Amino acid sequence: MQFENGGLQMQSISGNSGKAYRAQRSDGTPVFVKYEMPPIVAALAREQITPPILSTNQELGMGQRVEQEWLEGRTLEPQDMSSKQVRQILVRMHFSRILLNQALQLHYTYQKPEDLITKWKEEAPVRLRQNSFLLSICDELLRNVPTFRQETATFVHGDLHHKNWVQTESGLVYLTDWETACVTDRMLDVAYILTHYIPRAQWEEWLKEYGFKYNETVLDKIYWYGQVGYLNQITKHTESYNKDAANREIYHLRRFRENFYTIK
Repeated sequence: MQFENGGLQMQSISGNSGKAYRAQRSDGTPVFVKYEMPPIVAALAREQITPPILSTNQELGMGQRVEQEWLEGRTLEPQDMSSKQVRQILVRMHFSRILLNQALQLHYTYQKPEDLITKWKEEAPVRLRQNSFLLSICDELLRNVPTFRQETATFVHGDLHHKNWVQTESGLVYLTDWETACVTDRMLDVAYILTHYIPRAQWEEWLKEYGFKYNETVLDKIYWYGQVGYLNQITKHTESYNKDAANREIYHLRRFRENFYTIK
């Protein structure tokens, strides 16, 4: 669908709930436009974690409109997720006091581990909330909540799927789509990357490069937060009517639980 709005020629981008557009300014400059983008994105752009922001506008009935540079490039593939650039962006985001303070000023609240499960049980589609296997996992996770220290909580993305990463033609890598961001244990992000993209034999090296020790405490957290990552992806695919992808996540969640402590 094409239309004109605020001096921009707008073309909707599929898969973004009608909120994201490729647009063209009157001088021919292409830009990326998204409505209802979280305010934290401005701080993320300053940290060079997400693409630069060109302008923001408040539109009646549409909410805040954010214009960012249109980046020629591609989304990352699964095999790209072990790259040094991806890990460096996570380190920059997770260890930034500036981002954490900005998030708290924008009324993000600390999410304890049990809050993540409660949120899932409240917001997941009904058919998932009635799935006995998934409910049993939630109950088990709530019985075995890992230690959480508010003073070490960080700003995290919450959905590091490879399609939320872009690489420009010049080789720069950015992270996009911040609707799932929250303030919690960084292991929510770390466990997702490890369980979905990094071979088990490479976990120790990856964690060392990131800044974590490889020990039983860390492994227990990966087991706990890794399952949260699977639950969230199952919800995401179910909500987008991608039944095959949701079933694949459920299958891999089963295998993850069966094999985690038998593979060292």
